[in-house]
Amino acid sequence: MSNEKQISNAPMILGIIGGILGLPAAICSGACAAGLSTLADGATKQSTDDAGSAFLWIGLIAALIGLVSAFLYKKNPKGWGAMMLLAGILSGITLVTFNFLSFIVCILFLIGGVISLTQKKPAL
Repeated sequence: MSNEKQISNAPMILGIIGGILGLPAAICSGACAAGLSTLADGATKQSTDDAGSAFLWIGLIAALIGLVSAFLYKKNPKGWGAMMLLAGILSGITLVTFNFLSFIVCILFLIGGVISLTQKKPAL
């Protein structure tokens, strides 16, 4: 039996789903951040654009890290599991925009990362 068959596929599946859902979540986070900062007193057009761009890029980077870590998970489960946790943390930053889709993405990445870091090493 090869080692790859003994490694759980759950983190890879969770990472792919999280990465795919993370792309629209990033767009929504950027739009929500711009909208929320418009409601703030004394907000300028530049500050709303900056807030929207920042949360959009944070969400996109999280989604891309999550997708890459899901596809490369089988090569190094511990290393890419840690990267999936990083993607979960970055997705968690976008939760200040009250985006429910970002919450789902964050949970998927965190569960996938924890599973990959806690699973036992396959026996040779």
